[in-house]
Amino acid sequence: MKISIFIKTFFILLLSFSFLFIASTYYFNNRFSQKYVEENIRIVKEAIINSAEEIKNNTTLNQTLLDNASSETQFILYQNNQVVEMIGPQTLREDQIILFLIELYDSKALITEGNLSYTIALSEDIYSVSYIYKFGQSDYLLVLTKIQSLRNIDKVMEDITITQALFIFFTITIISLLISLNIANPIKRINRYAKSISQLDFSKELVLKRKDEFSDLISSLNEMAFNLKNTYAKLNDANKRLLKDIEFEKQQEKKKKALIMTINHEIRTPLSVIKGMIEGMIDGIGRYKHKDNYLKEVLVQINSIEDMIKDLTYSLKLEDKAKKDDLCQLSALNQNLLGVIEYARQKKVRVSVDIEDSQVNINEELLSIMIINLMKNAINYTENSLVVLQTKNYHDKVEIIVKNKGFIKESDLDKIFEPYYRLDFSEEGLGVGLFIVKQICEIYNCDYKIYNDNSYVIAKVVLKKPLLT
Repeated sequence: MKISIFIKTFFILLLSFSFLFIASTYYFNNRFSQKYVEENIRIVKEAIINSAEEIKNNTTLNQTLLDNASSETQFILYQNNQVVEMIGPQTLREDQIILFLIELYDSKALITEGNLSYTIALSEDIYSVSYIYKFGQSDYLLVLTKIQSLRNIDKVMEDITITQALFIFFTITIISLLISLNIANPIKRINRYAKSISQLDFSKELVLKRKDEFSDLISSLNEMAFNLKNTYAKLNDANKRLLKDIEFEKQQEKKKKALIMTINHEIRTPLSVIKGMIEGMIDGIGRYKHKDNYLKEVLVQINSIEDMIKDLTYSLKLEDKAKKDDLCQLSALNQNLLGVIEYARQKKVRVSVDIEDSQVNINEELLSIMIINLMKNAINYTENSLVVLQTKNYHDKVEIIVKNKGFIKESDLDKIFEPYYRLDFSEEGLGVGLFIVKQICEIYNCDYKIYNDNSYVIAKVVLKKPLLT
């Protein structure tokens, strides 16, 4: 059975204090009467010893310290076998002195301290103490005194002690209770705090106004909780990053498998065409007799395959090229877009470019790939032979907008950034251009979208500017 520390401490203190009180009371009560007798004997002994020299020099007993002795004390100065002086009650007659001396020296209870000897006898609650101080061969000072027993006083003391015991027991109980609470309450709070830490609840802080060892213990616990909280947070973040990395690896693996399937599917068609054309030219069959004319068509198919492979390769390598601290100038696009502008000219599409220079958080190569893919998509689907590229500069961001005449169905807008999705399968490409745009934006945590706006299709990417220091 579990017993709380408060109950244990309370009863240990209560029993300890009670035992000490009872033991001390018993001891002092038993010593009281004995101490009273001893104190009386000590006073008389000191008076005899201090007066001995004066008496030896013929000073009368009344002129010494013995004159202040109890009225129950008889003093007899005995010299040369006769009584010289006697004061006090006649407890011992002169004719009894010799016999008294013989009995006194023969007594087994005789206590001798130098020249002073004495005996103590108890009779009917009265202590009779007989002293003899020897000055010489037949010179003595006899002192006979009686001390009343304190039996009646003992009874009174017992009554007082009972009342005192009740009061002291009550006081001991209160003190034990206070001490127990003083010890048990901090331990209970520390225990609750430790349990909350064991359950990974770091929302609480232990505060106790103490100036003893508990203060050091509480400080150590709070420091331990702080370290555990930080360690747990770091471990939790590491686990989240690990799960994210695992999920990323899974997605990359899926992408690789999908790309392999796409390569297998998409490249098979132009390869079959090229193979048929070459076999026709080798055999000189039909229109393929004119090899010089159709070699150009073969080159077009090979270039198409090359573009496919290039797009697929970029899709796999985007994460390797990107870094968190990447920076570039938007003005770099003016040179990097020359190729796509030439592509638009071949498609008989005019391109309007309005770029306001600014520094943005992105790799220059990936920025160019992203904008080129957006523009190629706009060039391929514009309905009025015009594509507009412009930027809008803000305090902490830059909006890049690619605009072309046209309309995209809502059902297609939801899927347009998915890999290998194409609005029109008669157009060139694998359908990975906008997927690459999506990948780049997600790497740099940028907003991106394509939407319809008054008969125009708007592609918008929001790039972040570096923080000012």
